[in-house]
Amino acid sequence: MATRKLILRCGLSPGDIVMLTAAVRDLHYWHPGKFLTDVRTSSQALWQHNPYLSPLSDSDGEVEFLDCSYPLINFANRTPYHCLHGFIEFLNQRLGLAIRPTAFKGDIHLSAQEKAWYSQVHELTGENTPFWIVAAGGKYDVTIKWWESQRYQAVIDHFQGRIQFVQVGGAGHHHPRLKGVIDLRGKTTLRELVRLVYHSQGVLCSVTALMHLAAAVETPPGRPARRPCVVIAGGREPAHWEAYPDHQFIHTNGALACCRDGGCWKDRVQPLRDGDHRDRPGHLCVQVTNRLPQCMDLITPSVVIDRIETYFKGGAFRYLLPRRRLPALRGVRATARNPYDQQPLNLHNAGLACDTFVAQLAPPAELYRGRGIVIAGGGVRYFTCAWVCIKMLRRLGCRLPIEFWHLGDSEMDRERRSLLADLDVKCVDAHKVREEMPCRTLGGWELKPYAILHSAFREVLFLDADNVPVRNPEFLFEDPAFRKTGALFWPDFELANQAKAAPIWKSCGLRAPREPELETGQMLFDKQRCSRALRLALWFNEHSDFYYRHLHGDKETFHLAFRKLKQPYSLVPHPVHSLAGTMCQHDLEGRRLFQHRNRDKWDLLLHNRQVPGFRFEKECRQHLVDLRRRWDGGLKSLLGPEPSRRNRRPAGGEKLKFAALVMSWQDGHAPGQTIKNLAHTDWDSPVVEVRMAGQEAPKTALRCVRASLNGDLAGVDYFLLLEEDLEFNRYLDYNLRHWKPLLEGGVRLAGLSNPRVRELACDIANNARLMDARSTPLSGALLVSQAALDQLMRSWRRADGRYSFPIARLTSRLQPPILYHAPSLAQPISGPARAQPFPQLAIDFNRTWKA
Repeated sequence: MATRKLILRCGLSPGDIVMLTAAVRDLHYWHPGKFLTDVRTSSQALWQHNPYLSPLSDSDGEVEFLDCSYPLINFANRTPYHCLHGFIEFLNQRLGLAIRPTAFKGDIHLSAQEKAWYSQVHELTGENTPFWIVAAGGKYDVTIKWWESQRYQAVIDHFQGRIQFVQVGGAGHHHPRLKGVIDLRGKTTLRELVRLVYHSQGVLCSVTALMHLAAAVETPPGRPARRPCVVIAGGREPAHWEAYPDHQFIHTNGALACCRDGGCWKDRVQPLRDGDHRDRPGHLCVQVTNRLPQCMDLITPSVVIDRIETYFKGGAFRYLLPRRRLPALRGVRATARNPYDQQPLNLHNAGLACDTFVAQLAPPAELYRGRGIVIAGGGVRYFTCAWVCIKMLRRLGCRLPIEFWHLGDSEMDRERRSLLADLDVKCVDAHKVREEMPCRTLGGWELKPYAILHSAFREVLFLDADNVPVRNPEFLFEDPAFRKTGALFWPDFELANQAKAAPIWKSCGLRAPREPELETGQMLFDKQRCSRALRLALWFNEHSDFYYRHLHGDKETFHLAFRKLKQPYSLVPHPVHSLAGTMCQHDLEGRRLFQHRNRDKWDLLLHNRQVPGFRFEKECRQHLVDLRRRWDGGLKSLLGPEPSRRNRRPAGGEKLKFAALVMSWQDGHAPGQTIKNLAHTDWDSPVVEVRMAGQEAPKTALRCVRASLNGDLAGVDYFLLLEEDLEFNRYLDYNLRHWKPLLEGGVRLAGLSNPRVRELACDIANNARLMDARSTPLSGALLVSQAALDQLMRSWRRADGRYSFPIARLTSRLQPPILYHAPSLAQPISGPARAQPFPQLAIDFNRTWKA
């Protein structure tokens, strides 16, 4: 009979895959030479060095694919089988065989080299320290298996100095930190976990993959062949289905009505609100005590301690010798700062984490006094906007004290502080406040609730820096709607991001309200009445690495917080009135009050477009002119009192030589849209199309560019590197030749298209923005000097993507900061013809601007 080729596929969890390794072993034991087997599973690391696998191709016509499962689990409560039989019976049914288990364990193999390597614990302690592994949690799919972390801690404390425990846990799972352990949570791959189990003396866990590995992984020479394992199992699954004969399997089958006839097979103690079907009532524990399934609550730390001590009282093992306690402690200290607990939340644990935080919220203390305005900003762009906002407030007669919050000295130098002091504005460095009022994450959007909560005022009107009032807003504090609830919000556009935010509302145990999302460019609070909601809003923002993936920044975090805590608030009933780049908001009577320039922020270089219908635009622009007279755009603060330029060109030197290199990713021989659009400008320098396709694109581009540099383009001063699908300023060549930084020879790399990046400074006299090379998204139009391009050629060898990747590495080595021409002289083409549906349009592109 011909050898049959099998590829076994299985997407189940690692513990299930360990069971599949046993089935493959037993298949080949009972039918040697009759099968060639290969696997495609979720845990390929468990198959390394497996002698029963043969590499098979998915395209081999002789291969049979088996999608493995074990339906035998559905009969586990009433048939005397172990989970080892599950895949074996599946293979028997599908292949017409009569396989039987040959060993009471899975089949995990280690190479001689893996066995010879030091364990991670040995590397930390400096010697071969005996240790037990503990997994004090689990995945979020079946939370009913969890035992309380405080109980695990009681066990750890009992054996302090006698057993050194090593805590493990997968990234993104629930594994609360334990004290006194060597903390390897998130520090082991699955294969490294196998090696750790090999070196371990024993294992403490619930019903999980670690339990199966404890049985399946062999022990080192000189140790007992069976590794101790204490399993806190409860009553979810029948003991005979999971327990290994040499393990201490602590179960409660038969002790409760819910598991009298075997395991209950429920999944969760309470809903996680993560959209999983396991949240349905039929999957939830029916007997919960002390926040645990009663079957797990019945298992006390003393019971677990007795089971562990059994291995030592029987003489199979010895406790940690006194001389080994100090090295073990060294391992504990070395892992004390494991960042595992700083992982982002996920949909599985966010709801529980939120509930836990809410339960700990205390009543507010009376720490605040008076009324005031809080503005959060910093940096060149937002300081410019704030200047206009504050000047307009004072012009309109507002005399309320103002706090301007920023992030560090880099965003607010002494000169800017002095300018605001003249307007009765107090500057507050959030980084300094954070030293006393810690915050997990504090960036731009996160700064808003942090500033509101920690400002000195009890009643706070918060304004985005790019907001422009058209009337004195002080009357809002006396508005009946605000006096009634202590919070006043304004609407965003109808249903702006509700579909994207739906999982978060569900995670919080809420339904999205039938009202517009909140627009947080302006908010009014009585902090004494809203303190708990504001603290919850700040908590959402502290976990922005999760919540911002589903929400548009900070704005719905306030909505969620007030709804979660059932905190009353008032909402202005009048919708947004939209102008170009501006959201106009109203008072309770429907009269315009704020003009939020969220898409067209004030520009110190005066490249804002005229906005029809924008009130006080002339006055706002005059405030910009006034600021330009008083302030140099941060140039002196960034570059020093005498900013010098490299490679100054002598006065009266030769005319600059340009050439354009267009990086084309389109097939065929017709010029791309960039070249067509370039031809409609005054550009009269050489244009070379660098055609790229497939994985060889960087090498192809490199050869083309080198050939050009050694040929017709020899002696060019500056190369214009262009992506496909760009449009240009009509006077591109003229503007570049009249750009003072180029004439002085101080530019090695410059951007010609500004895709909404924040400036480090503005060079007002030279129409330039200075950007941080390390954080600036690269422009699709770059001006590169001959010397810089030579350096780029040398760094291009290992490029594995589009030409911008080596340029990104180049920028950090050139001349930070990088200059961007203002206004932008190029930008991506928008519209349906463009390959990229959401191009980063330049914020200040001007097709007809001329120097």
